[in-house]
Amino acid sequence: MKPQPPPIQGDGVAKKSRAAKASRREMLKVLYVLLALASTPFLYYIFFDLPPKFSLQINSAEGLDAAAAAAAQPLSTIVNMTLHASNRRAPGRCYRHGEAAVRYAGFTVAASRTRVFCVGARDALDVPVVAWADGVTLPNEVHDRMAAEQRAGFVELEVDVKLFDRESEMPTWMWCKVTTQGAEPSDVTPCRVFATQNWVSDIAPRWMQ
Repeated sequence: MKPQPPPIQGDGVAKKSRAAKASRREMLKVLYVLLALASTPFLYYIFFDLPPKFSLQINSAEGLDAAAAAAAQPLSTIVNMTLHASNRRAPGRCYRHGEAAVRYAGFTVAASRTRVFCVGARDALDVPVVAWADGVTLPNEVHDRMAAEQRAGFVELEVDVKLFDRESEMPTWMWCKVTTQGAEPSDVTPCRVFATQNWVSDIAPRWMQ
């Protein structure tokens, strides 16, 4: 009876090495699946549950022209605006109420509350906003600057809007810089939205927007 050759140690080591590598690959697959499942709500939230895009147009601005007529006199203003909401995603959005402030050089020259509104899924909506103020006093240098712009036929205004989502207490802030054009409506100006997901809206691919 022939003696059996001793087992080759190298084959056993190689098999153990291959088994260990296969085990690590399986563990990585499981970790990838768990990570994908855990991040799905987060990815949906930041890429697909983004707030609508907003833009603003000033239809008329009454009372600002008084700055060019009288030196450092209080202003009584009425600013008629249209807030345009464009929702390009599936879930609709409803806002309970909000606030709008019209500012010149950092000074509030008109303010109002916004109405309750809803913009449907993949829909757009125009929301009228009328802001007003009575007895607005500006520093002399700011008043003179506004008067000079009025005589040139334009005034640069900033409009800050804060909206409250009906489903949460988190406000959506937006900032719009608009240039009036005398008695004519201003151009429609995109607003910069400051919300939890706004940075994604800036970098997301076109098909997501």
